[in-house]
Amino acid sequence: MKIALTEIGNFLSLVGKEEKGWSYSLHAGQVTIDGISTEAMHALQNDEHYDTELLPSIFTFREILWQPDVFTEAAISLPPLRILKAFCAEIIVELEDHGGAADRIYISLVKGIGKCTSKAIKEMEKEKSDVKRILGNFRTCAFPIIKFFIYHPKNREDYLKDAINRLNYAVKIMLTQFYGRYSDLADPYWEIKYSAKKPEKLQNKRLEQ
Repeated sequence: MKIALTEIGNFLSLVGKEEKGWSYSLHAGQVTIDGISTEAMHALQNDEHYDTELLPSIFTFREILWQPDVFTEAAISLPPLRILKAFCAEIIVELEDHGGAADRIYISLVKGIGKCTSKAIKEMEKEKSDVKRILGNFRTCAFPIIKFFIYHPKNREDYLKDAINRLNYAVKIMLTQFYGRYSDLADPYWEIKYSAKKPEKLQNKRLEQ
């Protein structure tokens, strides 16, 4: 069963933290995180230690992700891409040290942005690289991950509004200046599965038979 980011909170309100059998997967573009427990999902929804500065740090302040066609040359685009890549590596270390229940999800997503960034850097370092095409692919790659962080339930309201405005602008720029297609912009979503385990005695009896 697939559930949108904005609906997962309503679903979790019906499922207790201790209820067994549920498993969750997050799909955000090229990043898939399997085996997320109900406990981790509740921790994500109520993460009092969530860094509210993360959203502006990885998106709103990163003009390389939403500015119009001003990055026309590799020499202009490479510095902000390398800075973003280094920032992702730094954030991953901090999250690993913290070790919270929801941090595994954040780590995988930030790694995903880092991979999108690394790929763009590698392609842009080649001679006669198509900067506009590379940046278009880079923004499309990062889009679903950014959207996850935008809809994190613990965001500051002012940061949220600013990020949504930037994202809407970024989509417009991708479609009009970077040869993007709306169908390429994948929305992140949750996939939920339920597996009822059979009682151990009954299971052993069937194995003996």
